[in-house]
Amino acid sequence: MDTATLDYLRTIAKRLDSAKHGEKSPIVELAAAYLCCSNKQVYQLLKDAGLTTPRKTRTDKGESIITRAQAELIGGMILVATRANGKQILSVTDAAEMLKAQGKIPDVAVSTILRALKAYHCHPSQLATPTAHVTQRSLHPNHVWQIDASVCVLFYLPKGGLAVMEQKEFYKNKPANVKKIEKERVIRYVVTDHYSAATYVEYVMGAESSENLTQVFLNSIQRRDANDPMHGVPNILVMDKGSANLSGLFLNLLDRLGVEHIEHAAGNSRAKGQVEKHNDIVECKFESRLSFLNIRSLDELNAYCTKWRAHFNANAVHSRTRQTRNAIWLTITNQQLRLAPSLEICRELVTTKPKTVKVRGDLTITHTVKGYANQAYDLTHLPDIYPKAEIDIVVNPYRAPDIDVTWLDTVYTISPVETDAAGFAIHAPVIGVQMIAKPESQADSNRKAMMKAAYGADTESEVDKARKQKQAAYVGTVDAMADVDNSYSDGNVPNVITKAAQTVDTSAHVASREVKPYTHVEAAMQLRGLLGSQWTSDHFADLQKQYPQGVPHSAINEIADRIVMGKPVTYLKAVNE
Repeated sequence: MDTATLDYLRTIAKRLDSAKHGEKSPIVELAAAYLCCSNKQVYQLLKDAGLTTPRKTRTDKGESIITRAQAELIGGMILVATRANGKQILSVTDAAEMLKAQGKIPDVAVSTILRALKAYHCHPSQLATPTAHVTQRSLHPNHVWQIDASVCVLFYLPKGGLAVMEQKEFYKNKPANVKKIEKERVIRYVVTDHYSAATYVEYVMGAESSENLTQVFLNSIQRRDANDPMHGVPNILVMDKGSANLSGLFLNLLDRLGVEHIEHAAGNSRAKGQVEKHNDIVECKFESRLSFLNIRSLDELNAYCTKWRAHFNANAVHSRTRQTRNAIWLTITNQQLRLAPSLEICRELVTTKPKTVKVRGDLTITHTVKGYANQAYDLTHLPDIYPKAEIDIVVNPYRAPDIDVTWLDTVYTISPVETDAAGFAIHAPVIGVQMIAKPESQADSNRKAMMKAAYGADTESEVDKARKQKQAAYVGTVDAMADVDNSYSDGNVPNVITKAAQTVDTSAHVASREVKPYTHVEAAMQLRGLLGSQWTSDHFADLQKQYPQGVPHSAINEIADRIVMGKPVTYLKAVNE
């Protein structure tokens, strides 16, 4: 294209840019006549020269006849009708037809609806995308462990040995076959250390139960062979919300060991994605070998698994660390490694709850830890402790027979009192050598202060002196009769008119009352006390003769008077006889 034609086209392009609606056609026709070509060729020449006027943006660009609320309704219907496995059983076309029939959305093409759904991010493919997740980190080996159980879907273990679960025998349409081998199914437990990805695997029989979970966890934290270094108690254990995981006994074990337990939300298996992935690794890299082995028992299966696991942890390079799992786990420091107690103590911890005991007068308590003798523990150093205080105690699993004492919302670890050959505390004061008093408790201080205030004293000796002199307490401060006096002054104790009454005649009762007479010996003792040396053996013989049935109480004084006057002892008849 020559320069003259290009300059002319630039002029035409400027005129077209400034032309109003309806004025462009005459300009193009004039240019076509001048250049001896058609209108279409004029537009082509302008395009070739790069002078094409851009098309004006539509005023309704970005708008849709389908509103956001309508798009959300369509997307919501499809979302609700989608199965748990992700299968979409309601199409956009069917959902649109339902809503068109009800007048909920305009009668437009499905393509228009699809564009609107994508624009509003309500399209089924957009709704099916997973929620963005955050990748978390742990700080060191044994900081965080993850545990998960999975039913082995490939094999079961009857008495005859490991058997393959054939697809044609065991599938959803034959539940009876699955039920038949329910107790023979093998459960695989996988435990991983989040920091190093070191793995512990153990197979159990039956089902996911708290007993199996406890057994596997206790085995995983114990020290094993040198080629299997992963051991110790983790700080945190992440698991799902299965009934076995949340059983009271297992959670009690974790609490006693000082393990924080985190249960992720249902359906969020990514929260423990590491152990989920290692379940897959075990299935692919270990269980794929079982078809070529003759396994007869669970112990044999676990023996093969232990051998494979040691090989895997020692040689498999992790993609995150670029090192083997054992190499990373072995970076754990002494401060980070919490050695597990013995299996005997661990099993006791499963059912151990804090025990409430009372403090003895010498500020000690006694407690028996399984595997150790009964021990005494001195609580003197606990703040504000006092006799008969109630405290909670439980064995410290890492320092047995030390115990953890909970007092004033603080936990103290107490060691047993050291004793000598005679059983005395070696730190007790020696008699005649030293005198050591226990620290004064808050109750002691309060008691002394109250007694001083009660008697207006400055010292304890003044209090003792006032009490010895029977002085009244709180003189001038407390009126012990105030409530009684107020009742009289307020008229709460009215005068009562005495009513006429009958006198009770007790003479008949008194006269008829009989008292058991003295025996001869008792009577002789009474008379001897009254007469002294005047009482003789002859008098005793007369007494026995005159009173063969015993001597009445009323006759003693009269008999004594007769003896004093020199008269013989004679039988005195009672008045009523």
